[in-house]
Amino acid sequence: MKIYLTFFSLFVIFCASSQEIIDKEGFKKCKKEFSKKICLSDEDGDSVLFYLDQCPKESGVVENHGCPLPDSDGDEVLDKDDACPSIAGPSENNGCPWPDTDGDGIWDMEDACPTVSGAVENHGCPIQKLDCTQFYEEEKLKFEKFREDNLKIENLYNKLSSNLLKYFTEKNKNIKVDQVYIKFLDYGPSCLYYSRNYVPTCTSSRNTDEYNFLVTKFWNNKALEMFSQKNNVVISVKYLFKEYDNSYSAILSEELHNYLKMNYSGNTSYIFPKGRKKVKPNSVTIGIDIRFLSPYILEITYTPHSGGLYGLTKKLEYSKGKWNELKD
Repeated sequence: MKIYLTFFSLFVIFCASSQEIIDKEGFKKCKKEFSKKICLSDEDGDSVLFYLDQCPKESGVVENHGCPLPDSDGDEVLDKDDACPSIAGPSENNGCPWPDTDGDGIWDMEDACPTVSGAVENHGCPIQKLDCTQFYEEEKLKFEKFREDNLKIENLYNKLSSNLLKYFTEKNKNIKVDQVYIKFLDYGPSCLYYSRNYVPTCTSSRNTDEYNFLVTKFWNNKALEMFSQKNNVVISVKYLFKEYDNSYSAILSEELHNYLKMNYSGNTSYIFPKGRKKVKPNSVTIGIDIRFLSPYILEITYTPHSGGLYGLTKKLEYSKGKWNELKD
């Protein structure tokens, strides 16, 4: 009985340690050249034994006899899954390159001009040169006409400017304003050139020029003086002082330029009422900003610069010889 059990145990161990030979002819052929141990080994660890592995030193898959599945174009998308096996492309596009209709090296999906060859720095659109000379001349003529049409507008503004503070005091009757900051010139560029939808476009700041012209008509030197004296307030006007030349003469008068320069300190002009020479410490200050909806319709915004004040906006229109408040 002991002999039988010993023999059975050895048989089980031998069966457990032996490997099934799938291809006996292949195995026999392998042993003629290599040892049994080598033929039954799996050096590349792909679970395909040496005698069955057509790529024994390169890990592959069983269905391809131990060799890796082909990727002819090297784009890491296997030929079996590659819609363009001979041309490299991203896996997101099934192994095919993204379309580039105009051939400028920028994929259509990232090309603002996919049918016209262009430059990378212009988002795939051709770089175009644009001469804005004629455009600027036309804009200049339009502004000149606007200027000529409104040369006497300050006569109408003088009827309003000195009384402008009364609209603010409607809600702020118990608080005396000591100082008023007036928004003056808009120092934006006179002309701009930029690409809109990657197409060169000439643009003008004629609206800015018109605003600058009107605001200097509203706050001419006589109006500033009258406003300060009548309301007993200090006016501060920010003004970048440059030499008075042709670029300024179309917008503000030389008289106003010299008046502001005479009263300036550090790019800001201070107009004092009689009897005052400096700004009070902790003075109650507001800002006044005028938006010209047209030369005859103004939107006045009062912005408190200290606590306890109500800000407000008023819309005024000049009609029938006087300024009237427009109700919303």
